[in-house]
Amino acid sequence: MVEASATVGALLGRCLAALGARRVFIAGSVNDVAPSTELGLDLHPVGDPALAALLAAADGRIGPGPGVALLDGRRVLLTSAPGVEPDVLEINDPAYLPGALAGWSLGLVHAAAVYDLDLDLGAPAPVGLEPMVLDDTSSDLLTLSPSLADFVTLVLVGPGVVRAGHVAGLRALANSLGCGVLNTFGAKGVFAWDDPHHYGTIGLQALDAELAGLTEAQLVITAGLDPLELPPGRWMGSPQVLEVEPWQLSTLAHHWPDAGPVPDPPELYRALSTALADRYRSDDVPLAPARVVADLSAALPRGGLLAADPGLAGLWVARAFPTLEPGSVIVPAVAVPGIAAAVALVASLNGRPAIAVTTDPSDPATEAVLDRARAWNQSLVHAVWIDDDDGSGDQAMARADDHAEQLADALGQPGVQRVDVPVRMGDTQLLTEAAGDVVAWTADVNRS
Repeated sequence: MVEASATVGALLGRCLAALGARRVFIAGSVNDVAPSTELGLDLHPVGDPALAALLAAADGRIGPGPGVALLDGRRVLLTSAPGVEPDVLEINDPAYLPGALAGWSLGLVHAAAVYDLDLDLGAPAPVGLEPMVLDDTSSDLLTLSPSLADFVTLVLVGPGVVRAGHVAGLRALANSLGCGVLNTFGAKGVFAWDDPHHYGTIGLQALDAELAGLTEAQLVITAGLDPLELPPGRWMGSPQVLEVEPWQLSTLAHHWPDAGPVPDPPELYRALSTALADRYRSDDVPLAPARVVADLSAALPRGGLLAADPGLAGLWVARAFPTLEPGSVIVPAVAVPGIAAAVALVASLNGRPAIAVTTDPSDPATEAVLDRARAWNQSLVHAVWIDDDDGSGDQAMARADDHAEQLADALGQPGVQRVDVPVRMGDTQLLTEAAGDVVAWTADVNRS
């Protein structure tokens, strides 16, 4: 009798675990794919391939490993990219399994790949075959020349820095250079919102790059960017751009002279702060979106996660949410129905307090995810923004302070708790007047 640890299925599970996967969402039931019990990972039967893929994408988007779904026909999906069409690869020899899985995201911050396994998962695995993890670091020390110290320098980072766990290196670099840091909305929280190094979030509106000073900087250092969030055509044009790997950030300023004080933040930060300052404190009902995100930030427990659907709710969360921790706020780069609820559900599976922010009415995918959360006895808060500019709708809140109180109560209760929030969506004009039209989540955003 072959030991479970010696089968192809067990090898598959060990390869997935080596990549950082913790669980597998199964399109059918466990009994439908008997060898899946040998994977050694947490198994979550879903019963629907689309929902299994959505939850896997949410799991991978949180990271640091891929989300995994076992689809019909013995196909394995590895993904961290909601809404991205996966590449399809066929594996018909178990000897290829470790290398093929290890390269699932090679060269990309977020990726998706389906492996069509023409394999007997219950068969003995080749002797000596071990999981593989590709390491893109090296011992080479990359440093900036001190001759660049007089350049107007900015650092621009994306979700790859958070995903790879190099936020500390980024902060050390900014400290040494004495410069500001811009982040895409997938990297919110690399600096606290009130840190002098925090220059703002870009990739959301048409004038972001110009107002952030990217077009005037003499040196822009980039790391971990995802073109889905910030296509190069929206910001490239600086005289000198240095693209580095996230792990290289900590060594760049090794020979740098002592830095002076951080320059004042760019026009983007000042314009948005001016436009929204009084709205963060507004007692209006329906609520100002800035007040809503401020309440959400204050309510989110340390270690918690808030996810928002792309669109108006996602715009306000990505733009105005006062973020304190990296990885605590997720607004995906592609609009996918149900994704905020899916991210919140997976965060709950990870033992984290979770809030999903969507707009009314809820879509069927969101409701399917919430039904699954109830079936699995998971707890999360579903905050539903109801567009009510003129206050004519049925008010779920009599006063602005009710919002914070309802959030606190919902976070303290088990199960799926819904909080309806009347919101003055017309305030979005304040954003467009300050930084131009919204360009995130449009059809022309792609990896080219």
